[in-house]
Amino acid sequence: MMGGAGKVLFIGHGTRLQGGMHMWHRFVDDVAERAGLGDEDVARAFVEIARPDVAEALVRLAAAGVRRVHMVPLLLFSAGHMRRDLPQAVARAEAQVGRLDLTWSQPFGDEPAFIDVAVERAQALVARMPEGAGVVLVGRGNRDADAQRAFAGVAVNVAGRIGRPLVHGYLAGTGRSLEAALEELWRMGCEHIAVVPYLWFPGLLTEGLPERVNRWRDERRISFRVAEPLGRDPRLVSLVAERARQAAHGLGAGNSAEP
Repeated sequence: MMGGAGKVLFIGHGTRLQGGMHMWHRFVDDVAERAGLGDEDVARAFVEIARPDVAEALVRLAAAGVRRVHMVPLLLFSAGHMRRDLPQAVARAEAQVGRLDLTWSQPFGDEPAFIDVAVERAQALVARMPEGAGVVLVGRGNRDADAQRAFAGVAVNVAGRIGRPLVHGYLAGTGRSLEAALEELWRMGCEHIAVVPYLWFPGLLTEGLPERVNRWRDERRISFRVAEPLGRDPRLVSLVAERARQAAHGLGAGNSAEP
């Protein structure tokens, strides 16, 4: 579709969980199809764990004569990966192949489509719980104050739509931990808790969520349910496809020269 020598490079976080990698690749397939991008238009890379990493992918593209690359990070919020890891990966690649012509899609996270999916995940769980159930909206976590404020804003939006007590927390990084969020709901009198991961794809962190909640529960008399990650919801596919389509056409909307 694009013509010329440009590529759209989709960037994932990477995970050791095979199911998470499979879902990520299927999501990119869905996005490419929706955006009208062929295999010749698309490349893939990962921030960590999985290969190729971003620097390797850019070097391979340059070796194939592709120096114009539109980067679409499939990451939530602008934290360490966007601010530090991706620029460093670009610098490593350019140290080997020279200056590249790069544009970036901004990170995702607080768009209405994401909030809609999280609301539906929460509503589906609490509908199967007794009255008075509470919700923990849990993010992956980071050390970036701006990203944490953005996630807190998402939590406010979700809480306003589900009409149930909601506390947000994180699986890692700074800010309120998952356990602290669970404790806060419990002290509010919630004996039934829906845990909604605000993570895009499955990984070891999401796989370990039920056991982590179980360890916190100990002898507390509560019940809980854990939702699936946001995943391949068609609304998210449509959102990413539109950005990818804009990038493929070299449009400025949602793009910037720096991450």
